[in-house]
This record gives sequence, C-alpha cells and structure tokens, in this order.
Amino acid sequence: MSATLQTASGRRSKRLALVSRIIRWVTLGSFLAFVLSATALHTLGYVGPSIHAICPYGGLESMLSLIAVGTFLKRIVIGTFVLFGTTVVLALVLRRSFCGQICAFGGLQEFFGKLGAKLFKKRLVMPKKLDAVLRYLKYVVLAVTVAMAWITGELWITPYDPFNALGHLADFNALTTSYLIGFIVLIITLLGSLVYDRFFCKYLCPAGAMYGLIGQASPYTVRIEESACIHCGKCSRVCPMNIDVMNAKNGRVTSPECINCNECVTACPVQGAIHTGFSKKARIHPLVATLLALTLFLAPIGIAAATGNMQLLPNKYEGLTWGTPAEGSETGGEGGEGREAEEGFVEEEGEEDYTAINGYAPSDLRGSYTLSQTADLLGMSIDELYSRLSLPGDYPSGTTLRDAAADMGLGLSDFKHQLFD
Repeated sequence: MSATLQTASGRRSKRLALVSRIIRWVTLGSFLAFVLSATALHTLGYVGPSIHAICPYGGLESMLSLIAVGTFLKRIVIGTFVLFGTTVVLALVLRRSFCGQICAFGGLQEFFGKLGAKLFKKRLVMPKKLDAVLRYLKYVVLAVTVAMAWITGELWITPYDPFNALGHLADFNALTTSYLIGFIVLIITLLGSLVYDRFFCKYLCPAGAMYGLIGQASPYTVRIEESACIHCGKCSRVCPMNIDVMNAKNGRVTSPECINCNECVTACPVQGAIHTGFSKKARIHPLVATLLALTLFLAPIGIAAATGNMQLLPNKYEGLTWGTPAEGSETGGEGGEGREAEEGFVEEEGEEDYTAINGYAPSDLRGSYTLSQTADLLGMSIDELYSRLSLPGDYPSGTTLRDAAADMGLGLSDFKHQLFD
C-alpha cells in the first residue's frame, strides 16, 4: 500500500513539474512577444512604449543619474522604475527568478538554444578556465554602465545594447547606423545561443550580474539531498548556466550564476533528491516557485497600473490608446509608405516652402539618423545644427532625430523642419 501511494505521489509530482515547465515557457514566450510587438508599434510610428521604457535596468541607470546630476535619464518613465523596483524585490526573495522565469531576452536565448539542440544534436560547453574568466565580463559591463550613468547622466549603453537592438528590429536603418554595434552583439548572442546555453546571460548581461549580487541576500536556493541523490548528473546537464548542480558545495547551489529556472529540479528522476526552498525543511515545489515569482512580479505592476503609476508611454501620448497612429504620423499602406511611417511622418505638403540644404529636404532625413550624421549630410557643423534645433551644446550627438525630437517635446516633422526655417 505504501509503495503504491509513493508511486502515485511521484506521478503527481512529475505532472506538476511538467505544468511548471509549461507555465515557464509560456511566460517567457509571452513576455518576448510583448516586447517585440510593443516596441514595433513605437518604432513604426504608432503609440507604444520604447524599448528603454520596458527595460528594468534603465531604472537603475536613471536613479544613479538623478543622484549624480539631479536629472532623470531621458526616455525613462515612471513605469520603468516600477519594473526596476519589482525585479529588485523579486531578487531579494527568489534570487534570479526574473532571469529564469520572466526575462524576454533570456527566453529568446533559450528558444534559440532549443533550436540549436535540434539542429546540431548537442550543446557545447566553454572550456572551464576560459568560462571562468568570461563570466566576470558581465560585472565589468555592470560597473562601466553604472559609472557612465553616474558621470554622463545618459543611457550610455544604448548603442551597444543587444536588447535595445531587439527593440528596433522594425527599423533596419537604425540597426545599421545608430545601433550597429548593439545589432552585431545581438547577432553574436543569437548565433552563440545556438550552441552555448544562455550565451549573453552568462558573459555580458549587466542586469543579470546585478540581480545575482542582490540575490545573495536571499535564503532561497536549490538544495540537493545527498542521501537521496543517485548521482546521475541530469541536474547538471540540463542547467542552462552550466552549473555543476550535482556537486554543489554543502548541497546548496549558492552561485550568483543560478537563474532559478528549476530545470534541474524538474529533470531529477528521484523524488525529493533535489528541491528549492528557503531552508532544508521549507521546501517549495517548482510549480509554486514559478507562480510565486510571477505573483511577485505582476502584483506590484498591477497595483501601479490600478493607481495610475504604471506609465510606460511618453507624456505626449497621455490618453492615447496603444496601437493608434502617433500624433503627426501616417501609417499603413503598401510599398514605401510603411517605410516612411517607420520614421513617424510622411511629408507630403509644404515641401516647396523650404529650400533644400546640400540637396536634402526635410522628408529625406529619417528619424533614425543621428544628429552627427544629419550634420554631415547637410554639410553643416554640429554647432550650427544644435543652434537651429535649439539643443544645448552638451547634448549627445549620437542621439537620433526621433529621440531628440521627443526630448524637445516636438513631433519629428516639426523638429526636422526647424533645420530649414
């Protein structure tokens, strides 16, 4: 009778573990779909959040800018701070569960990893000595971005950020100009993820480095019961961060590299041999851990939304519905119209009122061109360009026309026409 009950309990536990994995993959896919669709709206000239607004890490950079120079970073809105605060609390309670259960960019890498496993039938593991060195790179990136946010008061990492490039996939011109380095890093990340698990997460992600450090304060961890473990090694083999789970020191995975995805727990063939929890006795089933992580992430966001504090759109879009054409833009159509809509405005009237500069009219200047590129195209000095656009002398010349227009509170068309007045 006892054996029958244990068998039934084991089957039930495996079913729940499978449900946990399904929820995790659906969650990762859903957030990835949200990021891609929402940022595509923004890029194509519709009302939608920018990639900066929905990246929690931007909240840290903006907070440091406020402390250092007294101003928030441009393009960071109150909803970004809610996301940042929520993920910090999540890290304090459940370590890097945001990375393993929710992060869209992490999910994208795992999806490519699954594709790579199907194509190549095996996963590669970086040589241990090289891997150990490379894992420190993300802490260097964290330190540099924190320092530059403090010193410059800008989103310094933007041109080099693959997540930012992901948010501009609908604007190929921007990818190959303003965000070229970030686009290259994105391509390397995705190609790397085909053969190496969580390539960017392991070696370059500053947010993951930050959550890993914060998570060290949490008692929550993966635990191995030596008396029940059969040392099959499945837990170590399925770990996307290549942690040697089976041989964890003192039976606890305390490494900041652990993203708390629970893949090791659900892969274990022996019930009770590996589990997560806040202590040896306070065990948490993977399904409960997944639901708890989602609750800790979504509940504050829901409260903020209910109280009107979950702003993800610029102030100029206040009151507008997501997906509607942004003010001063025309969208839709076929052929070249979609391309112009991507820049936020189709210029059809009034061009004859302006004298071309160096052969260029306002409609020739795309919103993805940087200020320095625009100055070169028009054959004028950057100082003259700034003067015509009423920009301060210390304004970053690598900013795109679209973003500069938003910072000045103007539509892209009006902003460009200032150059020709």
